[in-house]
Amino acid sequence: MHFHHSKEAPSGLDPAFGAEVSLETTTTTREEWISSHCTGNKKALLIGINYSGTDSSLDGCHSDVSRMYKFITQTYGFLAENIVVLKDSSKLEDEYQPTKANMLYWMQWLVKDAEPHDSLLFHYSGHGGQRRDRDGDEIDYKDECIFPVDSIPLTDASDEQILIAHRNVMIDDELHLCLVTPLPVGARLTAIFDSCHSGSVLDLPFMYSATSGKLKEGEFIAELDAEKAGEMQKGRGVLAVEKTEKWRIKEKVFEMKDVLEATKDILHETREKLFVEKDAKGALMDFEKLNGVKAHVKQVEKLEKRNESLADIVLISGCKDTQTSADASEDGVPTGALSWGLMSTLEENPEPTYLQLLDGIREKLKREKYDQLPQLSTGHPIDLSTKFIA
Repeated sequence: MHFHHSKEAPSGLDPAFGAEVSLETTTTTREEWISSHCTGNKKALLIGINYSGTDSSLDGCHSDVSRMYKFITQTYGFLAENIVVLKDSSKLEDEYQPTKANMLYWMQWLVKDAEPHDSLLFHYSGHGGQRRDRDGDEIDYKDECIFPVDSIPLTDASDEQILIAHRNVMIDDELHLCLVTPLPVGARLTAIFDSCHSGSVLDLPFMYSATSGKLKEGEFIAELDAEKAGEMQKGRGVLAVEKTEKWRIKEKVFEMKDVLEATKDILHETREKLFVEKDAKGALMDFEKLNGVKAHVKQVEKLEKRNESLADIVLISGCKDTQTSADASEDGVPTGALSWGLMSTLEENPEPTYLQLLDGIREKLKREKYDQLPQLSTGHPIDLSTKFIA
């Protein structure tokens, strides 16, 4: 038996509201990367937020991190003294409340002094959403984001408290800078985001198809997931351009023989209005808007290159950027659908390949009638036939 509802941020919150975040980033120089053996130090940061006292409360996030704590200590040898748990619980001291300031502090703790073959694990269970992109690195013009406990106001909050709360949203650029950028070659970060719109929440450049194990880019565009049809669900959060559809756009822009026909194809595939009318003036606007798309794609490609990592980064996310993740109940226990599917799969097979792990999670969620499709992405290309370790 299970029930599920969305982990999407409440519609009344605009994550774009508030001060713009300014982040300095650098382009990674391409060198030889190595995969972590996960034989060094092991550290974990587990964050579960139920948002008690708000209009957007969840039920399963605390139990997610409690179960994850038990799972990684018993299965992967993480020691209690190297695990930090943040929950919005009155039983925990202030420093372990999942406010934005505390989350940033403990993220720094997680990656500090990391070395090759260390294994770091980050697990977030809570609300996720999207906001307007500020720096041009998102082809759908939206940043993915997560919501610390102090980013969602209490039910009886004043206008000033609401204003302050809106400024505490954490966007993907910031998460990448905190969790990915500091890591050296060969250090492993396994990041698990059980939240809505989380497919590219770390802005990693390599995303994989569950059916083929190949990158969802360029020449692999024909090898989309078999579940592709009908995935865009009405009423399940902000509808953005699907990742694989974005690569279709890129192909159309750079390989077109007829500009206007390519524009029509892009319009058809993305449901975005890119041209107006078919007179001479409208045709000129077609060219201008298509050139704008082309320039934007080039900018995104440049910034995605910046996000490549020589560290061993693996992101397992609850759903695509266009989807929501479910807050659910399995066997009478509140849980996130991804967290449940991930740990259940690994309990049955502790040493799957990456492809077996992704397929296993998806199959479990499909059997339980969840609509979301968990995603796997990395900071550098990996062979999905290799064993998953942590």
